[in-house]
Amino acid sequence: MKSLEPLLNLQHLCVNEKANDSSVESTKKTESFTTPLSLDEVEVILGYEFKNKQLLEEAFTDASLGEDFSNERLEYVGDSVLNLLFTKDQYFEYPDLSPGVLTRLRAANVDSDKLARVAVKHGFHRFLRHKKPLLEDQIRQFSEEIRRYPLHSNGLVDVPKALADLVESIIGAVFIDSNSSIDIVWKYHVITS
Repeated sequence: MKSLEPLLNLQHLCVNEKANDSSVESTKKTESFTTPLSLDEVEVILGYEFKNKQLLEEAFTDASLGEDFSNERLEYVGDSVLNLLFTKDQYFEYPDLSPGVLTRLRAANVDSDKLARVAVKHGFHRFLRHKKPLLEDQIRQFSEEIRRYPLHSNGLVDVPKALADLVESIIGAVFIDSNSSIDIVWKYHVITS
């Protein structure tokens, strides 16, 4: 059985200070979202090249932008895929745990705080297309606050839900683009190391 590490490293995210420091710096340097960065860089970050580039664009388009498409449907898919991957891994990794304990373990590893940390760690927020006037400041504040709570904030930090949604939409996009292959999602560290 593969370890969870190739998937997302969410169980062991424990965002280290160096990763946080560089994420905060990249957040401070982020330009206005009015001029989105090229999504080609996202493929480099993921190590995955999309066959259908429209899925990648959709994953990074918030509903607030008012386009004919948004990342909401991909977020829905990504949420389910992420839960399936954690369920599958934990089922084999912890054969003696009861379903209730496994459910709590999975929930602790796929919550908004951890997913938002992944988005900041990899700079995905820099590519998000939106029209939410306060989001950039919320992301900047979140990036700074998580340095005080390197593992989890336990509700002490306001988590921009758009960041967690973004990570789930990326997972959904890779899943759909790869002909519904959870093995590909796992292989390409979609939420990552």
